[in-house]
Amino acid sequence: MIPKVIIFGYTDYAVVNKKRIATCKTCGKKITDGGATTSNFVRHLKLHKERFEQYQMNKSATSESQQSPISQLMETRVGRYSMNHPQQKAISNAILSDLVIDCNLPLSIVENKSFRHFLSVVDSKYSPVCRRTLTSKVENLATERRSKLKTQLNNTDHVSVTVDIWSDRKMRGFLGVTVHCMEKDGERIQLKSNLLACDRFKGPHMAERICEQFEAICGEYSIKDKLDYIISDNTTNMRKAFTVCFPIEQEDEVHDEDHLDDPELWNDLTLEDQQTVDAAIAKKQRLQCFAHTLQLVVGDGLKETKVMTPSLSKLSKISSLLHTNTTFKEVFVAEFGERGIPVAVNTRWNSTLRQVKAVIQCDHRKLSHVLEKAGHKELLFTVREWNKLKELVDILKPFGEATDMTQGEKIVTISSVVPSVLSLNHHLEQRKPQVHFLSGLVRSLQASLNKRFLGIFINVKMARTQDGITAPFSDPVYLKAAALDPAFSLMWVEHHVLVKEELKEEVVQRVKELILQDATATEQAVPLVDEKEREDHSLGQEDGLFAAYCKRQKKAVGTTPALQLSHYLDICEGQNALLFWAMNRKALPSLSRVAIRVLAVPASSAPVERVFSHGGLILRPHRAQMTDRLLSNLVFCKCNAS
Repeated sequence: MIPKVIIFGYTDYAVVNKKRIATCKTCGKKITDGGATTSNFVRHLKLHKERFEQYQMNKSATSESQQSPISQLMETRVGRYSMNHPQQKAISNAILSDLVIDCNLPLSIVENKSFRHFLSVVDSKYSPVCRRTLTSKVENLATERRSKLKTQLNNTDHVSVTVDIWSDRKMRGFLGVTVHCMEKDGERIQLKSNLLACDRFKGPHMAERICEQFEAICGEYSIKDKLDYIISDNTTNMRKAFTVCFPIEQEDEVHDEDHLDDPELWNDLTLEDQQTVDAAIAKKQRLQCFAHTLQLVVGDGLKETKVMTPSLSKLSKISSLLHTNTTFKEVFVAEFGERGIPVAVNTRWNSTLRQVKAVIQCDHRKLSHVLEKAGHKELLFTVREWNKLKELVDILKPFGEATDMTQGEKIVTISSVVPSVLSLNHHLEQRKPQVHFLSGLVRSLQASLNKRFLGIFINVKMARTQDGITAPFSDPVYLKAAALDPAFSLMWVEHHVLVKEELKEEVVQRVKELILQDATATEQAVPLVDEKEREDHSLGQEDGLFAAYCKRQKKAVGTTPALQLSHYLDICEGQNALLFWAMNRKALPSLSRVAIRVLAVPASSAPVERVFSHGGLILRPHRAQMTDRLLSNLVFCKCNAS
């Protein structure tokens, strides 16, 4: 019997002196092997990659115990696309980009019998590729998109990044970095967000090691000199990492205390450590994640308010019953329909808010009846507890709105920080005389808000500067962004800065000065009228009747940054920031350059956390054997699909 590999890839088969001899169909070379082996024939066929892939596919598809004759095997190839055929390539690329990357299907699907049958129905001429080929295509696609991203960033002058570390279900660490900038596309301006890397991070999560790998990523994309701001959460290793990143002075020594295997280092810093770190951070233009800081504020408030503990404990147990007890679930659904009560997540305070909102939407009496019927009288809410839950929602609802508003990726978010903080403070101030049960919560929230966003309150004259302390959120970018977003302009000063009128005027003047400093520094000297055009226009008209008018018009074409700012404040009426600056980029040239730069900065590290969510969806339990390299490439392609 002639071996399959020889039938497929060779001609002129013969056995001479107990040795097999055949000629390669592809290159014409004569191959010799032992009478009982085919390893030389297989090894040579591997040199012709596409031909070998065809052999592998035919081999796996053949289930007959008896070898088909040569004529039958050749008939199966008649009418098939070659591996270089445009339609063959188009289908293979679509499987990769649409199914594997966009739909998160496993690469092994190309070897699934049912999927291959589906492909044969769709296009009988298509030859399915093997899993190994698809894996190599993932690598090539990631390289291609990485190159495209580098070209895109070469045309950008200013970028900001978000940074975080994630551990997958196999407890492998990955460092994620996303980049954010404004892109001018003809008459449009749009926010661009891309993933720079989701690279394997081995070893302890020490600050210096994070810094080193981050600098390598910035070096790969040549953005170190373009980097305006680094946004990360408030965990200790991240905060320390960027006190040494892009150092102004070289550190003399590295301390062993930075080893972050100690779980206590992931806790919030003490006030003294926070002040020390923040002073160094201010020099490195690292910004704290607004959403994470707001999470800490709410956490502080709930921690100090024990009066809500019993009610929240009951609520948590009811939610757990709905997800674990089928009998209780049936009774609940019979009364309230398919409405549910979500489970709260410790690391997301707004999940607790959603949980409380869900339960108070139920009728109190009906819920009590359901609990009694199901035999859970111990979980009944008293009237007082029910009113506490309602009051909790009234107090925390604006915090939820602020969190959602500042976690977008395709919209401007940093401009919302100052108005949100000041509005929340005003909200708490108004709630003080109105609350009946949770006055302690209101006081705790306001105290924490004033402490964790101290820089904002100092900048608007609502708190005093403390000597030797760089207050959190004191960077001027927050004030400039709020003022340069026409949705807010300077209206937040009038409504939410709770100081005397003369101090409000000082705040307004200070914000204007900050914007004008940047506008003046970035102002480009562009000739208003082409010199040749000026000469041609003036020929024969120096002594003309309207010569003085023409000269006056030339001088009046340009406007100073101060005039542009004044005009901007007159015309902004709550418009969308991106649309507004796209329309007024030519009318307000100096101001638009500042606006485009500061409004591109994200307010939170939510973009990089979304990257990790994609990673979690890709690495589902039945795909846990995936290599870290393949996971990184799939996540990179997924997040840079556009």
